[in-house]
Amino acid sequence: MIARVARALTVTFVVVALAACAGTPAALGPREPVAYDASDRIDYSVTECGAQVLILLPIMTNNRVARAMALIEKRAGDRYVAGVRLRERWTWLVFGEFYCTDVIAATYGRPIHP
Repeated sequence: MIARVARALTVTFVVVALAACAGTPAALGPREPVAYDASDRIDYSVTECGAQVLILLPIMTNNRVARAMALIEKRAGDRYVAGVRLRERWTWLVFGEFYCTDVIAATYGRPIHP
């Protein structure tokens, strides 16, 4: 009985640890070439963070860029997203590391046709 519980806990721990390591690919920059108004530029900046606990358990670290790009695209609306820049930062903690990703994107308005 104890061996089954130990085995079940081990399997659960391994599954949770592997799921924590899964990440989301992030597409940066423009999706398709479109005409835009270069004089109508607005920069958006987003910071997303996560932690790595005891070097083994990532908490919200693997999809920082994807989360940041989703926020920029939401804020930009129908504006053309281009010129994406990334900056990575990290800080030591007592129990692990704290990671932050800054994403800055230039967005442009659609051209006004006469």
